[in-house]
Amino acid sequence: MAMSFSGAVLSGICSSFPSGAAKQSGVGAVGFGRKTELVVVSQRKKSLIYAGDGNILDDVNEATKGASDYVTEKTKEALKDGEKAKDYVVEKNVEAKDTAVDGAQKALDYVKAKGNEAAEFVEGKAGEAKDATKA
Repeated sequence: MAMSFSGAVLSGICSSFPSGAAKQSGVGAVGFGRKTELVVVSQRKKSLIYAGDGNILDDVNEATKGASDYVTEKTKEALKDGEKAKDYVVEKNVEAKDTAVDGAQKALDYVKAKGNEAAEFVEGKAGEAKDATKA
């Protein structure tokens, strides 16, 4: 596979990409005057069992432990945030209840006052009616 590019000569390009079970790598560029041919070559790694100085299973276990520690830390943070949210909701519910109780008490006091005024008014009118019937 070759592609032509006009302009500057590309050199030193290297990339790796997965291909099937093995990791493949190798991208190179060859320049001829003003045109550059891009050549992609696949190379198979020698072993999937050993990577660098250690066993790939050790690397996987280490990565798994790191991911597990990260998830554990984030879970603890989420639980703390959940507790804060719960405390906030409880506090706001208590405030709402107190506000409702205060409002209900004010309404009760208002109704009692108006009821007493109405009773006094009716009592006065009843007394006037009684006096009117005697005369």
